[in-house]
Amino acid sequence: MGRYRSTSSLPLPADWERKAFGAYRYTVLPFACALVLWPLVAGVIWGGVTGQGEDRWAALLGFVLLGPLAASFTGWGWSELPRTAPVAADIRATDAGSALVLPVSRPSSIGSVVCTAVGVGLLVAGLWRFIASLDDDWSMGAAFFFLISLPGLVAILIGLGTYRPRRVLDDVGILLTAHHVSIDYGKGPEKVAWQDISAVGARSRREGFKAGSGTNVITLVTGDADTGYGTIDIGHKDLETDPTRVYHLFVFYVRNPGLRSELGTEQGLDRFRRGGYAPEQPPAFLDGSPRP
Repeated sequence: MGRYRSTSSLPLPADWERKAFGAYRYTVLPFACALVLWPLVAGVIWGGVTGQGEDRWAALLGFVLLGPLAASFTGWGWSELPRTAPVAADIRATDAGSALVLPVSRPSSIGSVVCTAVGVGLLVAGLWRFIASLDDDWSMGAAFFFLISLPGLVAILIGLGTYRPRRVLDDVGILLTAHHVSIDYGKGPEKVAWQDISAVGARSRREGFKAGSGTNVITLVTGDADTGYGTIDIGHKDLETDPTRVYHLFVFYVRNPGLRSELGTEQGLDRFRRGGYAPEQPPAFLDGSPRP
């Protein structure tokens, strides 16, 4: 099993799964599928180059179907490789003053673009087949065009419906000031005052396809018994910095409100970089009385 290579001595939260940060066993299935599919893709391309007529049409259709599938399995396997946790943070000037900024992943549009491209490819393949059949049996060509263009249109609609423009890097992130926490990514922005955070939790969740690794989550619990509790979840896959440090950062500043003033300063940035969130030990008692 792959190991999460943290860059600090901070302990991993008890309810987190180390394998969620990447495990070599999760790469076996996707890379095995990719190794099977890529030779088929190469064979399809070779058949399209050397073939004629019907062979080229079949090669185009095979490439449209197998190419994105092979690329998807390769990307899936690559994402499961264990990696060293990065340590990234910065200071940014905001309307509320200087803030410590933790970078987050910007939404990727690769899946939407690939889905749209597959749909367009299916439409082109169907249209090509229909045009080629005009001199022979156009009814059969029309039937092929209908059968191929229907999933192509569905793929295009899915791609266009799920497309999200990539936001500017300076417009996203988790901003920490002495008074507020602003989470601006995904469905955000969300803003919460430090004094409203009553607890910080950690858990691991597994959603959708069970063969991949799970997600370790930082949960900010807001409110109280009188006003009602709320939660804000931060998944480790959304962070472009060491998730373990981020967890201990929230725990540290919730427990030490007097030190929140260092957020947005070089002192707060230095504390994050060195992982200085361990509970401070009281100084040893020194007995100054003279010995007999």
